[in-house]
Amino acid sequence: MSTSADTKAVITTVNRYLEGISQPETAQENIQKAFYSSTNLHRIDDKGDLHFMPRDVLVKRAISGKIPKHKSHILKVEVTNNMAFAKIQLDMLDRDFYDYLTLLKIGSSWKIVSKTYTMIMK
Repeated sequence: MSTSADTKAVITTVNRYLEGISQPETAQENIQKAFYSSTNLHRIDDKGDLHFMPRDVLVKRAISGKIPKHKSHILKVEVTNNMAFAKIQLDMLDRDFYDYLTLLKIGSSWKIVSKTYTMIMK
């Protein structure tokens, strides 16, 4: 199935992403290291429509400091061979975001290849 080294490497990749969205000064480096270059972020809006956001839009938002202060929690990590799944919670004052991340081991490094997220108001 998976090794503890792979699980640790997946957690390291996820933590790069979480640091990137929390610290504007390291956002570009960390998000680009964590995500595959052509990754899109997916969400459903209030009307039920699917939206795609390229990774680089996330980078720009994080650099600008427009991502609200939050506490990050890795809720679950599963690794199967060369793929992994991580469930993340971003706990904000008035809302929670939940991310489902899919990662693939490309060469010797883990990359987030898909992010699907939703928001729940408190």
